[in-house]
Amino acid sequence: MNEEQLLKHVRSIMQSVLEKVATSNLTDDEAVESLISDVGNILDQYDLLVDEVIPEAVINHYFGGVDEATRVLKGDGVRTKKMSRLIHEKAVGRIMDDTLLDFKAAIRTAKDSAASTIRNALDEVQGDFAKGILTGDTRKVIQQRVAQSFKKEGLTSFITKDGKKLPLDFYSMTVTRTKMRDASVKGHVERYKENGQDLVQIIENSDSCPICANHKDLVVSLTGETEGYPTIDEVQLPPYHPNCRGGIRPYVVRFKTDAEIERAKKRNSDFKEGKDTRTPAQKRAYEREQEARRKANDEKKQYARWQGLLGDEAPKTLGGFRRMKRQNTVKFQELQSEYRSLAQQISGGGD
Repeated sequence: MNEEQLLKHVRSIMQSVLEKVATSNLTDDEAVESLISDVGNILDQYDLLVDEVIPEAVINHYFGGVDEATRVLKGDGVRTKKMSRLIHEKAVGRIMDDTLLDFKAAIRTAKDSAASTIRNALDEVQGDFAKGILTGDTRKVIQQRVAQSFKKEGLTSFITKDGKKLPLDFYSMTVTRTKMRDASVKGHVERYKENGQDLVQIIENSDSCPICANHKDLVVSLTGETEGYPTIDEVQLPPYHPNCRGGIRPYVVRFKTDAEIERAKKRNSDFKEGKDTRTPAQKRAYEREQEARRKANDEKKQYARWQGLLGDEAPKTLGGFRRMKRQNTVKFQELQSEYRSLAQQISGGGD
């Protein structure tokens, strides 16, 4: 299993946990405790998979970066030295430790949030029954209410500074993709330093976000030993976000013309943190791409909500749900009506 397969697996874990929530007899105290224990066991198994997959993934991405850096240096006419095993082992070890610590903290948080969400949702729905706010099949309504609450925040793995709760699957994706990109860039960095190449240029695509675009083409000193250039303490190297495609390449001064060096220095002097350097066309292209992603993510969230309430009646796959929705089939309309009716019973609304 590689890291992308691990990310697919965590999404299946989310679904497996939701199914257990939706099918457990939550009117029985022993069944509730058994459910919480089962969720903990599922997350323990995920923890073991993380220990198995992530170290190898970090090694592959790091040394992939090292190998690519070697090829680039040779292509630029730089004679390369033999790799120092100790330098690279230390660098890999730091990245690996940081990544595993992030994952383990997230899994612990997910366990705690799962238990508290189940218990809090049960307390709320039982209180609503006692007050006469809810009526009907007690067991079914409790299951639906708890499933809805659980899907919303039941596997929260991280809470941001502004209070936003990140689910385990999203946080796992964020950590994995950011750390793997970071490992690749760090591989470049250590290989360049090893060969006495101090200056690097940040490479970004033209359809980048404002942060990536603002850092594009900056020339940075890895050690601070080259005067006239900012250090990596002053200008951050990629990645800047989970799906960042940025990288670095050597900037070999002896192969640059005076005009090229002046352009690079001017680019550096024009840099201002937080500035958006994109053209109107580049901004529009980026927004179109982001809108398409937002639409796809909204559909994923809507499909998850349907699964939480409709259970086996929901479409079997996300692709089937999307096709049904876009064609606005009779079956889709019927399921949508049923979903809204159930959501109305539980919380007073739904989409």
